[in-house]
Amino acid sequence: MNNTTSNPVISSDIMRYKKNKFGANLALLAIVFDCIYFMVLYSVANDEGVEYYATWAIAFDVIFNLVFLLATFLLSEQVKNYNSKLFILQLILGACQIGRIFWLPLGGFMADPKAIDIGKFLVMAISLGASGGLEIASAVIGYIRSKQVAEFNQKVENGEVDIMATIRQVDAEEEAAKAAPVVAGNAQEEVQ
Repeated sequence: MNNTTSNPVISSDIMRYKKNKFGANLALLAIVFDCIYFMVLYSVANDEGVEYYATWAIAFDVIFNLVFLLATFLLSEQVKNYNSKLFILQLILGACQIGRIFWLPLGGFMADPKAIDIGKFLVMAISLGASGGLEIASAVIGYIRSKQVAEFNQKVENGEVDIMATIRQVDAEEEAAKAAPVVAGNAQEEVQ
């Protein structure tokens, strides 16, 4: 087993130099689910006989989609770099995505269930729910990890953590572990 990655000081030090790809990828996946919603809604809105979407509401939805896509992409870069200043905006965007389920998808389904079948409604609702949930998860994970990095940086600056001493300790433990199996192997050979 590698002691380097199991050591909490070394793991925290590695976080300072690696990007937060997990949190950023969750935000990018939220964009994918929003695009699925976008495609299904606008295919339904273009169907003949669907009068519900021929209003000003579809224009506001297009504008919100563009804002969501751009903001989420920019925020994913902030999450990737452990910047926690804008995580509130991500939470708001995620909540808005979940709230949008009750606006056009549910409104269109309730207004004309024959034109918008349950399958299309479910695809739109699940896509928006997943998009909002992933956006919120990205914000929470990004915030937690950025706070961990900030706290570790503070400990290093205050001298509470000595990274070089920890590396020397881990190296000594690894050398001792390498030497131990050789001694045990020699003892077994002598017994036989």
